[in-house]
Amino acid sequence: MRLNWFTLLAIFIGVVSISGCGDECSSYSKYSCKEIEKATYNAYFYYPSGKEEYLGVVTGLPNCGVKAHNFAASKNLTSNNEWSYICCMKAEGSECLEKHR
Repeated sequence: MRLNWFTLLAIFIGVVSISGCGDECSSYSKYSCKEIEKATYNAYFYYPSGKEEYLGVVTGLPNCGVKAHNFAASKNLTSNNEWSYICCMKAEGSECLEKHR
């Protein structure tokens, strides 16, 4: 079977547009944004000094941020410049497969 240039171009454009159909999270994770948002996480809080404190396990990335913000408020740390947090995705037998915020 012989394909003309127009057919080849149409196939190429189709392949390129299909390959770009992932969500924006696929650029930094093997999980979709929906999976990242709903995953289970170990939440870690970092004081201005850099000291780490484990906050526990949460379900859902938004809940991880809420837990960190509530913890900061309980310590009277009002500015995000004073503290930070990391959400470690629990997946595939790992306690910190990927880090998210």
